Amino acid sequence: MEYSSEILNFISEIVLVVNDKFQIQYCSPQVKQLTGKGPEKMTGKKCHMVMFNKMEPCKDCQLAKLKDNRIPLDIEHDTITHRGFRKLFSAKFIKLEDNAYAEILSDITSTKKLIDKLTRHSKELKASNVILNLKRKETEKEHRFILRTINSLNDGVMVVNPDLTINVSNSSLIDMCSLEGKKTPEMRCYEVYGYTEQCKDCPLLDPKNTRAFREAHGKKLTVTMNHFDRYIVESLRDTTKELKLIDEIKNQQSVLHEKQRQMSLLNEDLLRMNDKLKVAHKIIDEELTQVGQIQASLLPETLPQIEGYDFGAFYTPAEHAGGDYYDCIEMSNGYWGLGVADVSGHGIPASVIMAITRAIMRSYTYDVISSSEAVAMVNEILCDNIHTNDFVTMFYTVFNSKNGTLNYASAGHNPLLFYDKSEMLVKKISCHGMFLGAFDMVDYEEGELEIDSGDIVFLYTDGLNEAMNRSREQYGYDQLISKIMMFASLPVSEMIENIMEDVRNFTQGHPFEDDITILAFKKL
Repeated sequence: MEYSSEILNFISEIVLVVNDKFQIQYCSPQVKQLTGKGPEKMTGKKCHMVMFNKMEPCKDCQLAKLKDNRIPLDIEHDTITHRGFRKLFSAKFIKLEDNAYAEILSDITSTKKLIDKLTRHSKELKASNVILNLKRKETEKEHRFILRTINSLNDGVMVVNPDLTINVSNSSLIDMCSLEGKKTPEMRCYEVYGYTEQCKDCPLLDPKNTRAFREAHGKKLTVTMNHFDRYIVESLRDTTKELKLIDEIKNQQSVLHEKQRQMSLLNEDLLRMNDKLKVAHKIIDEELTQVGQIQASLLPETLPQIEGYDFGAFYTPAEHAGGDYYDCIEMSNGYWGLGVADVSGHGIPASVIMAITRAIMRSYTYDVISSSEAVAMVNEILCDNIHTNDFVTMFYTVFNSKNGTLNYASAGHNPLLFYDKSEMLVKKISCHGMFLGAFDMVDYEEGELEIDSGDIVFLYTDGLNEAMNRSREQYGYDQLISKIMMFASLPVSEMIENIMEDVRNFTQGHPFEDDITILAFKKL
């Protein structure tokens, strides 16, 4: 179908289609995670050579069984990725038609539990052929392949026609929305949620709508919506437990802030009642200043001096000491760890957690060239050592100046702003990942950028885009992005100075309510 290749871009599995000579006819974009090469460089190559570095076909290859119309077995591939990481993949084989065979590779490195789960999905996948017979004859073969693929996903997925009828749905959607026994092709998409009319945030009404949160069937669902040609693909995830935990954290944080506010009011009353406490307050103020000075000394003394690149940074706390942090870690292998972080709250508690986070980053992630692995390592150590309601958001990158590549991961932080000179626009770049220090065993998504001449990488904390004027209006992303584009031709330090001058003019002298940190660099 028109949207088939687009759907495959959003699944994590690697999909190969080969002929009886083991030559790759098609592969999904995820193959780059294993080989470092895009699909266009794989077509026509022998699968066992480019995927697993073997001169001969794999010993347990199932193509012979598929040719004889026998049932293939699931096998495992133990291999090394192009980055040197050992990975274990579970492989499923499907005969699509004569001289066309599909192999679906799923990463089962993390836990054996995932292997069992994928095996169970494989069995369910074989039982789902009833759905495939309902589709048009001219798309039957391709449709069968797509349904088998999406039924292996944990998320509920449905493809919606322009008239709001459901074109395709997977078994996870049926289980999640209690649709057993119902014919989903005869339903409209909003009926899946128990509604009687079209959703107000439907992307068919406004293409800008890409995410929604809905309560249905006693669950809180996070819905991701993508617009492909005339169709809408909706991906449903049950986030009931996750949102409940976040609500509890927010409630605890609100209680803590209220107690801090009440203590502040009580302290002001006591200061007015006793003049002697003014002296104590002065002493405390001097000590806080010293804390701020100590904290500032933890920031990099100098920015990276890399030929062909221009760096700039800015930092200001909202109080004497703050919870913002940025760092430039030079690794022994020639890479640079570049990142910014923001501790919840302000003042000394936030500055202490910031100092702990910095120490962990420099002690444990040195020479770790995978940003997602580094962030996951910091999260695990923080969870073991920080037992408060505070947490840390972070956007961390590993920069290879030799080839101009940047891999990145986000722990609930604001998106990276990337000025692409070739397109003359600023892109918001982000990855999925929870904030640090709150939840154990969190997996972080990782992405990669290629930086060309004139491109700018702009990291910051939310104190910048959320700076308010006296009318309680935020500075916002639109103004920030327009200023980055306006000053992109200047040296990075001058670009940052001009942006901060614009922020101060916007706030009209109103004090910053949050710390502001910027770390940016440009390829010359």
